Amino acid sequence: MNRTSFLLASCLFFFACNNASKTDGSSEAESASQITQEQINNPSTADNPQIADSDLAIMSFKTTEHDFGDIVENQNVETTFEFTNTGKVDLMISNCQAACGCTVPDWPREPIAPGKSGKIKVAFNSSGRGGVNNKIVTVYANIPEKQVELKFRVNVRNLPK
Repeated sequence: MNRTSFLLASCLFFFACNNASKTDGSSEAESASQITQEQINNPSTADNPQIADSDLAIMSFKTTEHDFGDIVENQNVETTFEFTNTGKVDLMISNCQAACGCTVPDWPREPIAPGKSGKIKVAFNSSGRGGVNNKIVTVYANIPEKQVELKFRVNVRNLPK
């Protein structure tokens, strides 16, 4: 009997906690209703499958690939990938990520309005990277494909010993 009473009290406590009001006196359902429809439909605030691809930002690059050709070891090189937002909403790049520390991307942190352009600069440090290097920088943004890859190739010639 003692065990049954304990289980019953535990269940009552659990259900009472789930139905409790918020500290401001509102219930969970009332708090959820304070989120506006604009926030839900804004691709920058939610991953909403109801948003048509035509209502997202679109990154139109001049090119997504670059070939540095041959360079000498320890040489630092950089290139710039230019793009235009051809979509209907502000383009927001959340991150640019390279696979290793020898490649460092620099991207705009502010929203890019429709019709405006931006640049992603990619720097490569060839120290200890002899031979052919094929590198990828992944750009994450509010675009239909969620990400785009920028690629470059470089042949690093070793210094004579």
